Amino acid sequence: MKKLVNILMFIAIVPLLILSGCGGRDTSLSRCPDIVLILIDTIRADHLSVNGYYRETTPVLDSLASSGTICTSVQGQSSWSLPAMATIMTGLSQRSHGASCTNGHFYGIDPTFPTIPHLIKHRAGYQTAAFFNDIFMNEDCGFHHGFDHFDCQYYLRNETLRNAEETVDNYLEWYDANRDSTKPLFSAVHFFDPHLPYCPPHPWDTLYSDPKADPLFNKFWGSINDVQDLNQGLVEMDSTQLEIMVGLYDSELAFTDSQIGRLISELMARGTLENTVFIIVGDHGEEFLEHGGFGHGYTLYREILNVPLIISGRCIPVGTIDRVVAQVDILPTVLGLVGLDIPIWADGRNILNPDFERTARYIHSSNLIGTIPDLAAVRIGNRVVIGNPQEVSPVMYDLRNDPNEINPLVPGRETVEQLFYYWSLPPKGNPPIVSFGNKIERKLQYLGYFR
Repeated sequence: MKKLVNILMFIAIVPLLILSGCGGRDTSLSRCPDIVLILIDTIRADHLSVNGYYRETTPVLDSLASSGTICTSVQGQSSWSLPAMATIMTGLSQRSHGASCTNGHFYGIDPTFPTIPHLIKHRAGYQTAAFFNDIFMNEDCGFHHGFDHFDCQYYLRNETLRNAEETVDNYLEWYDANRDSTKPLFSAVHFFDPHLPYCPPHPWDTLYSDPKADPLFNKFWGSINDVQDLNQGLVEMDSTQLEIMVGLYDSELAFTDSQIGRLISELMARGTLENTVFIIVGDHGEEFLEHGGFGHGYTLYREILNVPLIISGRCIPVGTIDRVVAQVDILPTVLGLVGLDIPIWADGRNILNPDFERTARYIHSSNLIGTIPDLAAVRIGNRVVIGNPQEVSPVMYDLRNDPNEINPLVPGRETVEQLFYYWSLPPKGNPPIVSFGNKIERKLQYLGYFR
């Protein structure tokens, strides 16, 4: 009952919290808005209740979407966190920034690349703060550049990862002690909870599944060995077991959603909500056997690349963007919110610009985890082509008539040439090799980043 009360509470209060802001109307607030970039790991757009999912997983995100702008067709730029998060922060496609796993080596963000926090700190006078929960978003990978305060926690030794509630707690502790009220604030807050293993805290763990109903597929399942055994056919997952895992995943989403609601209510209590814009975006999705596999990092299908993107708050128009958008658009959109021009090197567009939807474009995605040969995808409108130069016949899918990508088609020459052209692009900078110690490598292996 308690968990249902929590959900109903946020359903009731969040619309009031968001609508207390500008909501698309003129405002007397003169300075740039505070911006909270909420990064949700491993989140599928089709598991948000606002997108028609059969469970009420995300009442808070639903309210943000209803009072702001929601993008219904997002093409993520990679299949796993490092390259996708690097794209969000740099406004560059994966091949442009080069942060990846290639030939057994991990590469981070070139330290000379301007990032969102760097640009708005130095050009618009923002205070900047980050709260991340992934080893691939740490200093070694280059994600600290431009942040006045940088807090990245991840698995190390026998420690457990900080969950969404603890992340919000730490953010609010910093906020109350260090917030500079003379400057606008850019915050980047990352929630790792929907990533394997799916082990939401009580009472969320029993919201949609019994976390111990099956001796194998339960809240403890999800190491790289577990996923490999399943994907290689050494063990099988039946429909009942799949439903248990999906239920635990959905519970993680619901828990994360509730903590986003708590963050919003706490900012309201501090009197800053009226001048705040929230941008919610995922890095990648998760496979649930749609194409025979489980997890992420191994394919470029829609269950991996179709992530949520919601913008809500001060003076954000209420509406829906149906044209395809991308994670490369986050940086230009943030710069637009604070009145800065888009750099000529950026690969994206300002989603909120009235001219945004007038012309179509190719949107690119690439990089799997340690897979040889690697894959790339190019999307234009409702068509997507997936392949690489080592494959004789890249495949195309018509997403309008085949949204689940079941029936591969033969792509046209122009799209194939665009795919191979993208494949041939070198990085625009010099992404550095990232080295990890033995203890950290064991943790990475558990999470699925080494085989």
